[in-house]
Amino acid sequence: MSQKGGIFMAFQVKKATRERLDVKVALMAPSGGGKTYSALRLATGMAEEIEATTGKKAKILLANTEQKRGYYYANEFDYDIVDIEAPHNPEKYVELIDFAVAEGYDILIIDSSSHEWEGKGGCLELQQQAGGTYQAWGKVTPRHQKFINAIADSHIHIIATMRGKDQYEMEKDERGKTSVKKLGVGAKQRDGFEYEFTCTFLLDQKTNTAEVQKDNSHIFEGESSILLTEDHGRKLIKWANEGEGYTPSSRTVAEREQTETTQATNDKFTELQNKVIALCKAKGGSENTELMDILKQFNKNGNPKGIKSLDKLQECFKAIDAYEYNA
Repeated sequence: MSQKGGIFMAFQVKKATRERLDVKVALMAPSGGGKTYSALRLATGMAEEIEATTGKKAKILLANTEQKRGYYYANEFDYDIVDIEAPHNPEKYVELIDFAVAEGYDILIIDSSSHEWEGKGGCLELQQQAGGTYQAWGKVTPRHQKFINAIADSHIHIIATMRGKDQYEMEKDERGKTSVKKLGVGAKQRDGFEYEFTCTFLLDQKTNTAEVQKDNSHIFEGESSILLTEDHGRKLIKWANEGEGYTPSSRTVAEREQTETTQATNDKFTELQNKVIALCKAKGGSENTELMDILKQFNKNGNPKGIKSLDKLQECFKAIDAYEYNA
């Protein structure tokens, strides 16, 4: 136990141990970059390694938002498919992840997650419907965060594809012939979304090879222009299974909602506490004996920070707000 500024803080220290993990992979690419095909190759390798390790046939679910594209490779790979139609609100994608877990799928491909952000009914449209102002993000961001939390917390391997932000450049070949090359420069998703994953790759449109953007597994360190295959999927599962044991990271919908409700209550408490403090300062602060008498009805020291109950803090705010102060 340590002491800082008069406040005691208790910390529980334990030996860090490596646990088995659920792999989360992001694939970004411009149109034609091979996102769906690469995702299926990785997922197939993952499924093969899971079956080799457990003796149980692993199941792949592809959530298809790209019209008929999710069906293109049904003759090459073994997977189930579900079509995700508009509106593409975040709650639909949270429900998708929970469905995949409940149905016993081992690997979920979200193809593509960009629709949750920029699709019909997605976050950008929701923000416009909420007024289109900066403040409107206060209503949309928590909904998007639930989607991120569902990816991180779910006990399932997830591969999420993202449409690339296309950019074009002119290039010349060895004969001097000029052509236009399409580049992927990030993802059509909220900035930073791709960093929520174990591994993140940017695929080249012409070669379909992957450039490593992030690699927590260390499998791809020093690699460049990788053609993602089933072997990489197998390696990812082997890496994920290296831990001594497994503590489920999966939380039920009810558990996530409880956490989010608690966080919302804490945020409301902090916001109201700041309002009380600001109102006290405006009405003379500790120099105002009448104000201090009111505060002491709710905290014996007359300190708003000492009020721990939201209900009591609300009563305090009403009392101070009603108090007429003449400077």
